[in-house]
Amino acid sequence: MVVPIIVLLGIPILLGIVYMPPFDLPAEEKPEEITEEPAASLLYYILMGIWTLYLIKILLQVKKGTFKVNQRY
Repeated sequence: MVVPIIVLLGIPILLGIVYMPPFDLPAEEKPEEITEEPAASLLYYILMGIWTLYLIKILLQVKKGTFKVNQRY
């Protein structure tokens, strides 16, 4: 009963030791330089402006009481 367990565990361990490829050290990566200028584009500012105006519109409608929430489901 013990022999099949030894064979079942021993063969993969032996094969792993014998056929294990050598470990290659990873190449050293250069850290990216951090620039002082932000990387945000003009599109980002345009979209944020549109989103802000949309939220202000909703807030004004809520204040007036004309904003309606439709339940779709």
